[in-house]
Amino acid sequence: MNTEKDLAKLMEELKKRDIQSSEELQAFMNGLTGQSFDDIPARTDKKGRSQDLVFDAYETTLPKGKKLVKEALELDPDNAEAFIYLASIEKDITKVIPQYEKAIKAAEKSLGKKFFKENKGVFWGMVETRPYMRAKAGLADCYFAQKEFDKAIDIYEEMLALNPRDNQGIRYLLSSLLLGKTDLTRYELFIKSQDTDGSAVWTYNNALYSFKKLGITSKSEKALLAAYTSNKFVVDYLLGIKKLPKALPQYIGIGDENEAVSYVVQAWTIWIDSDGALDWLYDFKKKQSKSK
Repeated sequence: MNTEKDLAKLMEELKKRDIQSSEELQAFMNGLTGQSFDDIPARTDKKGRSQDLVFDAYETTLPKGKKLVKEALELDPDNAEAFIYLASIEKDITKVIPQYEKAIKAAEKSLGKKFFKENKGVFWGMVETRPYMRAKAGLADCYFAQKEFDKAIDIYEEMLALNPRDNQGIRYLLSSLLLGKTDLTRYELFIKSQDTDGSAVWTYNNALYSFKKLGITSKSEKALLAAYTSNKFVVDYLLGIKKLPKALPQYIGIGDENEAVSYVVQAWTIWIDSDGALDWLYDFKKKQSKSK
């Protein structure tokens, strides 16, 4: 949030100066040498002041944060980030969803229909789009938690259309949700459009896809071995040999235990709901134990 606050201040300053060329931009950046973002004047317009109040709310106590957000909405009723903050402090999901819906509507009104048409494909790269994208992700996550998977899928697909570069990692969640459907056509089309890597999401989802499509075959066994090689921790968490931590990890690395936890949290349901998948995984685990 601090980064976004600084970026917003920087973009506002660029607009004020009406910079038209790369030379003017370079001269402006050179002028910032040796300065910090604190040296850039604070925003004075209602919208900017409202956004800064919400940024400050994230950095203070809950009572003060609520007060700041109330002030922010008085300055700008269409401040999407304010509603996202209110969603973030709720514990009841039935109260969280309306806040994300308000945030989305506020962002849509603030940005305007023309903005969406002109900037589709480059969202998130533009600072002003980020509250909207965070709100969409938050709402989809709520639907995921409530097992309203089709609603979550629709939102994730909309987000990827707006931002194909996927800075938020939506493609990983969408992959698992599409794999959970009975008809795997959309999953197959989606995977063909992606540059997959060796992360647990792709390797374990590929193994489960082979199992659902073909059953226990040499191809599905090979896919599972490849997944196990990429991250051995996943199997123990899926089988309940290891218990998931109460809090999700903040950082993950390919092949580490945090990655396994992150994957299992999002994909456990589809493994459970795929008939025979955990039995297949259990037999695989026994074979691996015997081969040691």
